[in-house]
This record gives sequence, structure tokens and C-alpha cells, in this order.
Amino acid sequence: MARAEDIVKAGSGALLVWGLLPDDASPATFIHRSFSREGWRESGWRARLEQCMGVLAWPLVMPAVVAVFTWYNGGWVKRTTGKGIVHQMAEQFSLAAAHSLPPPWYYIFELYDDAKRRRAGEYLQRFETKRFLYPFLRKYNGGLPVPAERSTAHLSDKATFADRCQAYGLPAVPAIMVLEHGCIVRSQGDAATPPPIDLFVKLQRGTGGRGAQRWEYRGADGYRDHTGTVLSPAALIEHLKALTVTAGKGCVVLPRLVNHPDIADLSNGALATVRAVTCRNERGECEVTNASFRMAQGRASIVDNFHAGGIVAKVDLHSGELGPATDGAMALGPGRGWCDHHPDTGGRIAGRTLPYWQETLDLARRAHALAFADHVVIGWDIAILSDGPRLIEGNKGPDLDLVQKSHREPVGNARLGELLAFNLRRTIAARSARGW
Repeated sequence: MARAEDIVKAGSGALLVWGLLPDDASPATFIHRSFSREGWRESGWRARLEQCMGVLAWPLVMPAVVAVFTWYNGGWVKRTTGKGIVHQMAEQFSLAAAHSLPPPWYYIFELYDDAKRRRAGEYLQRFETKRFLYPFLRKYNGGLPVPAERSTAHLSDKATFADRCQAYGLPAVPAIMVLEHGCIVRSQGDAATPPPIDLFVKLQRGTGGRGAQRWEYRGADGYRDHTGTVLSPAALIEHLKALTVTAGKGCVVLPRLVNHPDIADLSNGALATVRAVTCRNERGECEVTNASFRMAQGRASIVDNFHAGGIVAKVDLHSGELGPATDGAMALGPGRGWCDHHPDTGGRIAGRTLPYWQETLDLARRAHALAFADHVVIGWDIAILSDGPRLIEGNKGPDLDLVQKSHREPVGNARLGELLAFNLRRTIAARSARGW
């Protein structure tokens, strides 16, 4: 989907369309308009040239993209809602022209529903958050003085993330071993032998669960992965060394974690995690604005990532209660749709209350305020274990598709949109006042 998004975004003309939006004083519109103005101002000549070419290519790109995603989804939507294929295609063209909303998201956010489509302008889109909003706020620290020492590298690096959390007394998953360029660069114990426990391997700077591996300790038999491959301790080390060479990235070896017994049936055996979004608010505090619960599904999946086939459910911030879950099939077909029970285990999802919920929220707030205060917004992956919540990683550019899909509504004018707009206004004002 990322490549499809880039193709569509290149021709979306968002800079042109959003620059003409009337100011209705809403947070979402302010963010869209700022993307148009400040995004152009912050861009280099090459990025500006690409944007201009995108606007010119838009009439050529759109019909093909609409046709592709309607082919994947149109028949199912027609059978479910009665809305015809031509009607769906017309609505996609209309949303693209009025809101720069690419055709895939017509199906992702279920905008064939008339009530939801009326709020289309409130959705925050990946290309404006990940390509402009997040980097812009990070660059200028949300309008506050930029500290000499930044924490961004620790959010990107899964090995140093754990070190930073430990330095601030935050519970995080420790890195047992770090390998780079075919060599072990750090190890807690014997550098030549992995510990006799179940292991989980991640690319050091990987995203979306790509490259992840799970190795179960089998005693004298060594380690076995989810495909049935068995390796001796020495062979596993050589395998991981080779992985860093072929992937072109380092890898981190972590202990495999297991969820709290109360929620063990909400996964296929892979670790399920909470995605909690924290944002700096008007009082300078780190506020949790949204939370979702991610679960793996399918016998072959070992990660709960939304874009890797996992399912996700909204979590009520006050009670920790889960709503129904949906999968990450996105726009490449209707997928599983919405479910109240886990598709593999039958465990009830909707109406279930997560254990240690207030402790989970408190951990997200403390981690942001103590160790990563130079960031305006962070998406936290937190595992709830038998002894409480544990930080897995932090994301400097949290994916809002996951939030908006699981919550079944846009965030542009919700609390997260309000805080992003507040920090964006302050950043623009500070940049102008200080001559940044």
C-alpha cells in the first residue's frame, strides 16, 4: 500500500487544493492549509518540482487508480450497500477533487457510507502527517526551544531505545544482542551463544514488522522458528549475521514476551500490543489522545502490525474496553471486515477490558515526558504482561490510518487534531518571530 499511496499522492494536487480551502477555524482545515503553505516553504527545489509534476499528472493517474481499487472492492460494496459501481467511482473522483483524498482511502475509511463521507475533510492523511507535519514539528520542537541533545535517534533505533528507557527508569524490553554488518556489536552474555530462552528478532531500524523472526528454544535441539526451521545456537548466530548483510540493516535480539493471561486468547500466539498516541498539550503535558489494541491473526503471522495482516480494535481511554476489531486488508479487497471475536481463537474482543489499563496510560505519558520530551507526538507500542505494561518501542511518526480506521471516525477535529493544530500554530509563530 505504501507504493500505491506514493503514486496517488504524487498526483493528488493537495498543495493546490488545500491552499484554496476557506478558513473555517477548524483544526483539520488549519492543518490542511498549513500543509499547503508551509509544506511548500519547507520543500527543496526537487520536492517542489515533484509536486508540480504531480499536479500535472493527476488527470492521467486518477482514472487508472480509481479503476484498480474499484475492481478490488466495488463488487463487495455494491452487494453490501446497494451502491452501484459507477456511483462509487464518481464519489472517488469527487473526494479527490474536493479533499485530495486518494481513492484507496475511500474504501479504507468506508466513505461509501454517506454519513462518513460528509466528514471526509476531517481525515488526516499519511502524506501530510508523515511527509510534513511530523518532521516540521520535530524540526522546530513544536515552537519551544530546541534542546542541544535530541532523542529522535533513540526512537528510530530499537537497541538504544531500550537503553534510554532504562536510564529513565522506564520498563522496556532489553536488547539481548545487537548485530550489524555481519558482526555481533553488543551482547549481554557470551557473544558466541544466544541465551537458552525463546527469542524475538527485529531489524534495528525496521518498520511494519518487516524482517521479524521468532525462535523458540527447544533445549538440545536448538531453536525453531515459526516455519519449522531448526538451528543450533551457533547456526542461529551465523543466520543472524547473514541477515544483517542481506537486509542491509542491523538486527536486535530480544526475549520473546507473552501477554497477560487475561488477554492470551486475543492473539494467535504472537505478542499483542497497545498503540497509544501521546501529544504535547496546551499545558505542556503529554496527553494520551487515542489508543488501539493490535492483534496478530493467521497461523503464519508472528507480528501484530496492522499493515502486516493484523487486526486492530479501538480502546476506550477511560475504561480500557475494546470495541470490535478490523483487519489491515486496507483497500486491496474487503478482507475480514469487523469482528467481535478473534478469528483464530474465538476469544471475545468487543466489550473486553484490558488489564493494567491505567498503568498502561501512565507509562505512555511518563515515557514521553521523561525520556522523549523533545517530541510533540509519539505513538507507543506497549505490551501488557502478567506483571504490568512494558514498552516495546516508540514511533516518531505514528500511523493515523490505524487510529482512524479502528475508531471509525477522523481525528482532524478530535482531540488529537486539536493538539496537532495547537502545536503547529505555535511552531509557525515561533519560526516567524525567531527568524528560523
